Amino acid sequence: MTTPDLPLRLLPAAYLRYYPHNRSAVDCHREALERFAGRLGLPSPAVYLDNGRRSTGPRPGFEQLARAVLDGVHRVLIVPGPWVFSVDDAKARLAVRLLTAAGCRRILTLPPPGGGGSAPPDADRRTEPGRTRT
Repeated sequence: MTTPDLPLRLLPAAYLRYYPHNRSAVDCHREALERFAGRLGLPSPAVYLDNGRRSTGPRPGFEQLARAVLDGVHRVLIVPGPWVFSVDDAKARLAVRLLTAAGCRRILTLPPPGGGGSAPPDADRRTEPGRTRT
């Protein structure tokens, strides 16, 4: 039973996208996302995945995530970095705005290992068109 003071805790979501297909990066980031959720006192996230998908093409995992957020299934999203949405910074910000408008209250990024910035795997940066340089 829930009360207004103790709302039902929703399962967090996680989103991963890689191009080209990268199984080892998926496994590594999935484990890191689960550990991060645990450190925050959250259950393991439901993972939405677009492995081998360009950010400019169809992304069924992202579409499922957006629908789930809109339906109220998730309110917290954990990602390795904004690059999972798009290697183009403006398009990544647009994806964040879309998820926020759909009802996502928090989008958390993994803390960078060793204090550096979060970046996409090298293959993603080399092969995907439209990346803006930072």
